[in-house]
Amino acid sequence: MPAVTDTIQDRVQDFSEVDKGRTPRPVTLEDGGMLAGAMAGNPRDGGPVWFGEDEAHDALVETVEAADRTGRLRGILDAVRSHRIEDDFSSHWSYSREDFERKLHGKRRKVKVTFVELTDTTPVQGPESEVLGNLVANDFLALLDARNRQIVVLLNSGVTKKTEIADILGYANHSAVSKRLAQIRWAAEAYFDEN
Repeated sequence: MPAVTDTIQDRVQDFSEVDKGRTPRPVTLEDGGMLAGAMAGNPRDGGPVWFGEDEAHDALVETVEAADRTGRLRGILDAVRSHRIEDDFSSHWSYSREDFERKLHGKRRKVKVTFVELTDTTPVQGPESEVLGNLVANDFLALLDARNRQIVVLLNSGVTKKTEIADILGYANHSAVSKRLAQIRWAAEAYFDEN
């Protein structure tokens, strides 16, 4: 919105001033100080900021330029486009969606991508971030390998049956989950006894 406001204010500068007999002067505050960058003066005539499709396109280009100048808009858009997720696409077919799905579900991948929804929890951000509540510390999660970390996140998000966890993670049965839970318990005991 600041970029839109800047664009509109730049365009309004072209409107003529209404003569109300005021001379432009700095704005004085109640405590006697001056408001930096503000000038009190005559109002401007009203009117459309843009009219028609061509002027609307020009205003859009000016707004994007203003947003890119102040907030590095193009860099943000590039980052979003290069780190897309499945929810970014509509159900309609497109080349970009097809490319994304080909990368995501590649047949020759050694690593299988699985999505885990975190409900009512704080997502794992890094080894230095801490969460109070059901999840004691993310420092502990940083010590676990990826599979064990997924099991802890699933447990915390409400999936508590070993067979359900095994299905989500792609194990044939719950035996591997039981062994990993034992590893997690040992790691937790060692970690929390030290801290």
